Amino acid sequence: MNTVLKVATRGMHLHVRYLIVIDDIWEAPAWDIIRCALPENINGSRVLITTRIETVARACCAKNIECVYKMKALSDQDSRSLFFKRIFGAEEACPPYLMEVSAQILKKCGGLPLAIITTSSLIASQPSKLKEHWEHVRDSLGSSFEVSPSLDGMRQILNLSYINLPHYLKTCMLYLGIYPEDYTINKNDLVRQWVSEGFICEGRGTDPEDIAKSYFNELINRSLIQPVDTDYNGEVMSCRVHDMMLDLILYKSREDNFITVMDDIQDLTRQPAKIRRLSLSLDGAIDETVGRSFQLSQTRMLARFGTSLYLPPILQFKHLRVLTIEISSGPYSSELLDLNGICHLFQLGFLKIIASDRHVVLPSKIGRLQQLKTFEIDVRSDLQLPSEIVHLSRLSHLIVPQRVIFPNGVSNMKSLRTLRCFHLRNSLDNIKGLRELTNLTNVEIGYSDYTSTNRDEFAAKCRELVHALGNICSLKCLLIHSDYQPVTLRACLDSWCSVPTSFIHLQSFRAMCFSRIPGWIGQHHSLYDLELSVQDVYGDDFGILSQLPSLVRLYLYIDGVPKDKIIIRGRGFPVLKHFTVGCFRISYLAFEAGAMPKLERLELCFNAHGWDRYGGVPAGIEYLSGLKEIVGYIGGLDAESAESALRDVAGLHPGHPVSNIKLTGAYFLFDGLEV
Repeated sequence: MNTVLKVATRGMHLHVRYLIVIDDIWEAPAWDIIRCALPENINGSRVLITTRIETVARACCAKNIECVYKMKALSDQDSRSLFFKRIFGAEEACPPYLMEVSAQILKKCGGLPLAIITTSSLIASQPSKLKEHWEHVRDSLGSSFEVSPSLDGMRQILNLSYINLPHYLKTCMLYLGIYPEDYTINKNDLVRQWVSEGFICEGRGTDPEDIAKSYFNELINRSLIQPVDTDYNGEVMSCRVHDMMLDLILYKSREDNFITVMDDIQDLTRQPAKIRRLSLSLDGAIDETVGRSFQLSQTRMLARFGTSLYLPPILQFKHLRVLTIEISSGPYSSELLDLNGICHLFQLGFLKIIASDRHVVLPSKIGRLQQLKTFEIDVRSDLQLPSEIVHLSRLSHLIVPQRVIFPNGVSNMKSLRTLRCFHLRNSLDNIKGLRELTNLTNVEIGYSDYTSTNRDEFAAKCRELVHALGNICSLKCLLIHSDYQPVTLRACLDSWCSVPTSFIHLQSFRAMCFSRIPGWIGQHHSLYDLELSVQDVYGDDFGILSQLPSLVRLYLYIDGVPKDKIIIRGRGFPVLKHFTVGCFRISYLAFEAGAMPKLERLELCFNAHGWDRYGGVPAGIEYLSGLKEIVGYIGGLDAESAESALRDVAGLHPGHPVSNIKLTGAYFLFDGLEV
């Protein structure tokens, strides 16, 4: 934290005021260190600190004790509202026979939101609403918390939620302890690690990852983990663990020797002889001789966080199933992260390496990892994949940096379901080989270097890509992106004049290379996220999109100059919530009454130069009845009048949406750009 503040305040002049929020300090000495990084002046700067410990608050405000503000507990009414809304959806929905016991439970929660949410989530997770169950929860909470809310009392409530978890969720819950405090945990990473660890009981004909995702969603629904990122379809994609819940998880993990967590390599010498799962957060130089003195042969999982490149001796691991290495950005170092030793980890099922500013060496014998199902790597762009990687017969998820070239034999990887990113610089044979990967559901295709490729060769690759994608029958997510729009690729994509059979299950489609909105796209009833860049819009192209029944997000970049008005009719787009449009003549866009009834966010991208020549702000924005936010990205110079007009539209809208207008300075590139 001290380092962050030094960066934030670097270059501050004495006449500049600042507002800094420092959340959740546990010890007074931490404030003494942080304070040294803050410029002292009398310009009215403010530092806001939060803590659960009153003595820490007083120490931070020793000279101005009147500045200590003690947060009040929720009122009885607010407590009831929060409690019943979580269980029943509304306070008035609570049956009379539960009113008395619910009041007793709320009294024991002491008006603390976390206690109320945790307890109500525990009750809501039960299929029946028996009074006896509510009374059991009430009796389990004890009586001390209502008299004096404390950390110990809060732990008691959280512990009750943990105790009432089914056994399969307890293991998954404890596993979250491998991540550092406040870490954003990717759902896909987590469920794939659970699968690799063997936490998921495979049912007949059921995908273990689907079962693991249901476990993740159950933890979300019980409010034991907090959602962070949600996709446009409402699916939670990442989570965070409240630090008090993490405190309980780590306590339980130590008690059961489930996970060993440390940030000092010296602590390993004091650990139990049998380490099952090891999470290390290490920074700076490490004494590597220490790592040779402890036993790791029974360790099933190793997670490494921090700036240090140190790894415990890989040869000591005999039964490792999960290996995740996330090296944070630090001072430049030419030191290699040498992973040659991992090729003997025959049980390894999950391998993730994030070290974006480091050189990484992968083992040439990586083909020995025949249990590997997930391999993700994000390192310096000079990464070379070992030739044996195409022989990993069980590999389901392969995620590599954009410009990586695959060794020949991609067609052998028939278990692949996720492939990101596959670059068109790859060989023609490998592009043809994509036809064989019929289990693919999530594909990202990239291209960024047209000048270094022979034009005929590139045309052949584009044609083969289109044929290959048309042969993959299970696609749910397809992303085709480029730093520009090569005419050859656009012509090949335009050749899809009918619905590719592979697109039947498509849910998310992003492609930046079409001449116009393809007619077949209107037949994809599962599509909820669509991002297109087109050369032009004709006739009823928007009518095609308006009939998509599941479309929640639409991003449309019109590269050319529209010749006619683009009118969004009053019917269609039944569930669209997010609409982004980039256009040279943004004024050609118009909305009829009743258009996009669910739209919440409208984002307009255009250049200021000549923007009002054809009419100014799009007409009919006031008809977007559900609008909550208008976002404008205005390119070029002298954009103040465009900004003012857009703010005026937001101000006059009957729903009073928030306006968030940004002047980029740089021009958006349209074919009709006139500067």
